[in-house]
Amino acid sequence: MAATGSSLAGVMTRINGRHAFVYERILLLVVRETELRDSVTFAKQDLAKRMGVCVRSVDRAVTKLRREGLVTTEPVFGPSGVQLGNVYRATPEGIELARTFRRDKPRAKK
Repeated sequence: MAATGSSLAGVMTRINGRHAFVYERILLLVVRETELRDSVTFAKQDLAKRMGVCVRSVDRAVTKLRREGLVTTEPVFGPSGVQLGNVYRATPEGIELARTFRRDKPRAKK
């Protein structure tokens, strides 16, 4: 069963000492939900709003992830035939890449 509009809690905003790119954050979300629930369903507009970015940024990120073979997508349609969003699943390559991301260690205060 796919999760709809999964929380971004726990999805890193900083990776390997720098600000995370939108595609990296989306990959982390999809990988987490693939491992927990087999997939995640979201509308790009909703995800963009929750991430604080524009829809075009989410669209570019998803296109990049699909092109690189890191995620797969499948459209979800409502009873009237209108597309409601997509189901996203991480591929084994996407899961492997996400595991290379390291969370920043908190800086010690002086």
